[in-house]
Amino acid sequence: MRALLCCVALWLAFTAPAAADTFNGRIAFSSVRTDPQGRAFDLFSINADGSGMRRLTTNPETDRQPDWSPGGTAIAYSIDKPDSPVNFEVARMAAAGARHLRLTQTPDGEASSQPSWLPDGSGILFRRSARGRASTIWQMGTLGQNPALRFAPPHPPLYPSFAPDQRRIAYAAILSPAGDTERGIFTLDVNGAGLTTLFDVPGAYDSAPAWSPDGTRIAFESNADVGGANPERDMEVWVIGADGSEATQLTRNAAHDEGPVWSPDGRLLAYTSGPDDDHGDIHVMTSAGRMLRRLTAHPAADESPDWQAIPAPRMDARCGDAVKRGRGARDVRRTGRGLSCAQARGLARRWVQARMPRRARGYVAASKDFGGVRRVLLRRGTGARRTLVAFLYR
Repeated sequence: MRALLCCVALWLAFTAPAAADTFNGRIAFSSVRTDPQGRAFDLFSINADGSGMRRLTTNPETDRQPDWSPGGTAIAYSIDKPDSPVNFEVARMAAAGARHLRLTQTPDGEASSQPSWLPDGSGILFRRSARGRASTIWQMGTLGQNPALRFAPPHPPLYPSFAPDQRRIAYAAILSPAGDTERGIFTLDVNGAGLTTLFDVPGAYDSAPAWSPDGTRIAFESNADVGGANPERDMEVWVIGADGSEATQLTRNAAHDEGPVWSPDGRLLAYTSGPDDDHGDIHVMTSAGRMLRRLTAHPAADESPDWQAIPAPRMDARCGDAVKRGRGARDVRRTGRGLSCAQARGLARRWVQARMPRRARGYVAASKDFGGVRRVLLRRGTGARRTLVAFLYR
């Protein structure tokens, strides 16, 4: 009940004009829940309220590290290297889990992993590594074409990703001389220069950076104990300015909190929380660190969440939900003269009740599936007299 009240309060606070041009879609994550031995990971997606879980992969090997494409229609991810007991390759699939395609053909003894789409959708960054050799950051086309070395930082990089404006990349780097016990958070300019240390507490494991949608902040995980705020020295979620300012520890508990990722509108964070690195569930909190809800419940590992961004037209206002018994229109938005939020919600409700008609009270409907959730646009008129209602239906 507390989580529900939090959500209602949040929606009531969002009735101001909407600046974001995306909807918060589904959350993809990896889990061992389908392996009786609890070892092999598959990919799943779930609605942001914890409903509608879908299994996306059924491989006997491990699938991990999902990353949604900017348009919300595809997912890049890591797979176990076929016919090899070690190492990884990068693959992609459609949002609903169809059309699986292997993208990399890495030489024997080498691995490709940790894919991240370019914000403009033109390519994919990934980590290239090999035993006894420094790892590097590569880039390829969206179908795996023209793979090439892009960045070679001074320390082995992990989890590379471009800023939304594609002028810099953020990544974690292994700083310990042996093993992998110390990491730091760094950025590089697009030309490979301008190496900047954002966060590096000596001896701490600072990792998994994730850009906010507006590019002003980076969320990450760390087991640093700064000022006595993490006496257990377990993993916690942090946020820092993209310029390295105002580092803030968001979670403060005895749990293992890791792998934060922003909602497309920048208001929320999804992350994994549990007793240790091998046991955790997907949680959601506000960007200020207020925990809202747990999305999954499994005795082993649900991890590596990534939040789908579904393109939306720029609108005048957000009007909340139009749901009944948990089903209906979510995040109803409206624009145009003479159209109130109450009317927009009413239109959305009528469209749902009429079972997705092509027309609803004079509005023409356009609906597109994004892998378990539909984006619906109801249009009427043209030019200055045009009105539009947009929402998600699941």
